[in-house]
Order: sequence, then C-alpha cells, then structure tokens
Amino acid sequence: MQPEKSQSSSLEPSQRSKSAKQPEFLTACLSRLTHHWGIRKKIGFGYGLSIGIAVLGTGIGLLVGDHYQNKAVDKLAAAQEKHKLIEHLEKSFLKAQIQQGKIALAPQNSETQQKETDSLLAITYDIKRLLPQLEASLSVHSISSREAAQDLSEVLSRYDVELEQYIQLIELQRQKGKREVAQEATQEAIQGATQEASQIAPGFSSEFREKQVTVFEQLMRDTEKLTESTLHQEHQATESLNSARTLRFRIMLGSMLLSIAIAIALAYYTSQIISHPIRAVTRVAQQATQESNFELQAPVLTGDEVGLLATSLNQLIQRVSKQLQELKQAQAHSIQSEKMSSLGQMVAGVAHEINNPVSFIYGNLGHIQQYAESLLSLVSLYQKHYPQPVAAIKDEIEAIELDFLCEDFPRTISSIQLGAERIQQIVRSLRNFSRLDEAEMKRVDIHEGLENTLLILNHRTKGKIKIVRQYGDLPEVDCYPAQLNQVFMNILNNAIDELLENGPHIQPQILIQTLAVDHEQVEVRIQDNGSGIKPELSQKIFDPFFTTKPMGKGTGMGLAICYQIIEKHQGQLGVTSNPKSGAEFVVTLPTKFPQPASDEVSAEA
Repeated sequence: MQPEKSQSSSLEPSQRSKSAKQPEFLTACLSRLTHHWGIRKKIGFGYGLSIGIAVLGTGIGLLVGDHYQNKAVDKLAAAQEKHKLIEHLEKSFLKAQIQQGKIALAPQNSETQQKETDSLLAITYDIKRLLPQLEASLSVHSISSREAAQDLSEVLSRYDVELEQYIQLIELQRQKGKREVAQEATQEAIQGATQEASQIAPGFSSEFREKQVTVFEQLMRDTEKLTESTLHQEHQATESLNSARTLRFRIMLGSMLLSIAIAIALAYYTSQIISHPIRAVTRVAQQATQESNFELQAPVLTGDEVGLLATSLNQLIQRVSKQLQELKQAQAHSIQSEKMSSLGQMVAGVAHEINNPVSFIYGNLGHIQQYAESLLSLVSLYQKHYPQPVAAIKDEIEAIELDFLCEDFPRTISSIQLGAERIQQIVRSLRNFSRLDEAEMKRVDIHEGLENTLLILNHRTKGKIKIVRQYGDLPEVDCYPAQLNQVFMNILNNAIDELLENGPHIQPQILIQTLAVDHEQVEVRIQDNGSGIKPELSQKIFDPFFTTKPMGKGTGMGLAICYQIIEKHQGQLGVTSNPKSGAEFVVTLPTKFPQPASDEVSAEA
C-alpha cells in the first residue's frame, strides 16, 4: 500500500502543474489572438462574449427546459386523459351494475324490464366504445413495461370479446321480452324464439345472471389497477414536469453565473492586457527621466494603441538621446574651440608682446654691429700708430684681454642677431598657429602647420622623443588653418602621451610622413612606436566620450572632434594599429575644397 501512496503523491504535483498550465495556455492563446486588436475591440470582444454566453445559455436553457417540459406535459395530459377514460368506465360500470339491479327488480317480461334492458344495452355499448380508446391510450402513452402494457391490452381485448357476448345475451333477452309482450306473437313463434335463444345461449337466464356478475366485477377490479397505474403515471408526469422546470431554471442560472464569471475573468484579463503594457511604458518613462538613462527602450507587448504609444516613446527617447549626444558633442566642441581660441588669444598676445621688444632689438642689431666694427677699427688703428702705449693703458689692455675681446665681440653680436631671428621665427610660428583672424578658408602649406604644432609641443618632445620628418612635395591645400592645426595638435599629443607612458621600455619616436596621393589629394601620416591600440577598441576611438585614459586625463572628445573637422574638410581620418609597431593615423585631405561643401561650410560659419 505504501508504494501506491507515494505514486499517487508523486502524481499530484504533475496534475497541479497541468491544471496550473491550463489558464496560462488559455491566456497565451488569448494574447496571441488579441495581440493586434485595438483596445476598443478587446473591450467589445469581452462584453460581446459575456453577453453572448448569457444569451446562448438562457436560450439553451429555455429550449432544453421546454423540450423536457413539453414531454412531461404530454405525459401528464396522457395520464389525465386515461384517468378520465377510467373514471368514465368506472361510472359506466356503476351504472351498468345499478341497471342490472333494476332489471332484476323489475317484473319479468314487463315493459319496465324492457326499458331497463335497453338502458343497460346502451351503457354496455358505451363501455365497449371506451375500451378500444383505453387500449389505444395504453399502447401509445404507457409508462409501464412493455409486458405489463401487453397484458393489459390482452385483458382489454378479452373483455371486449366478453362484452360482445354479453351484448348478444342482452339482445337475446331483449328480443325475448318483446316477443312475450307482443300480443300478435304465436306460441310457435315463442317456442321457436325460445329454441333459438337456447341454441345461441343455452341456459340463458342463468348465464345472463352469471355474466352480469363476472364481467363487471372483473372489469371493476382491472379498472382499479388501471386507476392506480394511471395515478402513478400522473404522479411521475408531474415530477417530470417539475424536474423539467427545475432543469430549465438551473440551466438559465448556470448560464448567467457562467457569463458573470466569464465577464469577471474577461474584465480582469482586459484590464491586465491594457494596464500591463501601460505600466511597462510608465516604468520606462519614469526611469528614463529619473535616471537620465536614455538608452532604455519600452517593450512593445501589443499591437494596439498602447503598443503605438510604446513605439512613440521609444522613438522619443532615441531622439532625446541623439539630441543630448549632439548637445554634448557641441558643448565639448565648443569647450575645445574655446580652449583653442583662448590658447590662440594667449599665444597671439604673447607673440605680440614679445614681438615688439624683439623687433626693437633686432632693428638695432645692425647699428650695434656697425658701431662695434667702427670701434674695433679705431682700436686697431691706435695699436698700429702707438705700438708702445703707456703703462696704464697696457695694464688695462691686459686686464680686459683686448685681443680676445676684439675676436669674440663680433661673434657675440652675431649670436644676439641669431637669437633675435629665432625669437622672430617663434613669434611668427605662434601667430601662424593661432590664425585668429582667419575665419575663411585659405590655401596654406601643410608643412608649416605641422612645424608650428611641433614648435608648440617642443617642450614635451625635446630630449625625450625623436621626431622623424619625411616630408614630400605637397601643393598648398584649401583648409581652415586653425582647425587643421587643432587636428595635428590632438593626434601628436595622444602620441606623446602614449610614448611618455611607455618610455622606459622603448626608444620613443614619432614619424611624420607627407605625400601627394594624386593632384587632388594629400596624405599626412603620423605614426608612433608605442603599444598600439587594441583591435576591439580601434572601431570606437572616434566615438564621442570614448577614452582609454584614466579618469581626469581625457574627455573622450578629442578624436571625435578631429573626425568632424576632417569630415568638414571633405577628407578622411583613419587609424591602423599593430602591437609591435604602434598606431598610425592617416589624414587624407583634398587639395581643393568642393564648391557645394564650401557653400555649406560658409553657411555654417
């Protein structure tokens, strides 16, 4: 017995899981069916289904109840009809028995006896007429078994035969009475009639009396049985009628309760399929606004108005995300531009402040050189004409080392002149790098911009990083000089950062190559020998706000801005990386800016 218990207990969870899966399956089916329906259609479907079930259940209840009620009514009507026939028979039997008593009390062969005999004959004919009707009713509407109905039918048939014989006896008795009463009848006729009567029914008087007793007594007893059977049938028909009415009421009540239950279930389901997507959309909208996370997307669970709302919200979030990204890019670009503008203003100011005294110095160097040459010529002339100076002059000549002074003084002036020229060159490079007065596109020398950028970064590369220049013969290029210098500055700065970080392990070097691809394009290649860029990161380095530098050392917008600047120039900016040879950035620019793009840039400016 124990294994059976364990088996039954093991089956219960599976049955529970199956029963639990059935509502889920129905819900899934309804979800698939109503996925693309509108809210109005879903609500209408729910109401229509519940009302339809109520109407259908009520109609079925009425039809089924009416069917069984009609059958019960038919049975009840048949039972009542038989009951009426039996009551009529019983009354006829009682009348026949009473009439038999009257015949017995009436004088023999009198007119009274003849009248009573005629009444008995009429009653007997009525009974004979009712028996076939009762037999037909039993054969059609019998509630008893077939054998019992057949027995009753045979009894009624036998009584029909006996009644026929009884009628014949009555007729003979009636005819005999008439012959005896008639005055014209002869004795022979009376004897012949008596002989005929004795041949038809020998011992007529005794048989007539016996028939009077036996036929109607048997009929009375059998009629009582039929009465009991008919009452039982009537009782059963009444119960069937009540059962039919109860069944109709139960079906109608069950259909109403079922429609109410389905209406509640559909109301719950409709509220769920409407509210669940709305809650999901609301949750995503609140999370997006509270956390400022515009990467979220609301799930599109349905194809109705809520689904369209979720799709519209997703599009709105994507648009807001794109606009925020563009805004951040614009802000970063603006900050970078402001930084470069500030740097340019500072460089221009410093260059201007340095240029004034340097120009003053450089302008007077010619006079100083001329004066120095004149003084040295005068000293040489004094030494020539006065080879033996006085002791005081001789001591002073030895003290100041006049020979070394005469030899070194021109070199000192030349060194000052070289330094002044170098300062002028630096100031000119600074002013060329800033280009604050150049808001329009100009044709410039790419090499000049590279050299100006290297000059600015000289404090970071001098003595630390080897700069290798491999310049080709390039034509002048249409560009915005300050923006192009910003690209070179950013790429070189990143290369310097990488090389200084890995400096102890390698001999840092930056290779700058320029070449003319054809008459319409030029290339600038800037390559370092650092650790390079990982392959999975090479596709992201131009994305806004992407950086591999530690926190606080980069905004992630430098290369993104460079990419935009080169695109603005209708060029291309690419990168190739090798862990052994470092990273190489390739800037490709058209020598002549296309006219439509130029118009667009002018419009943007």
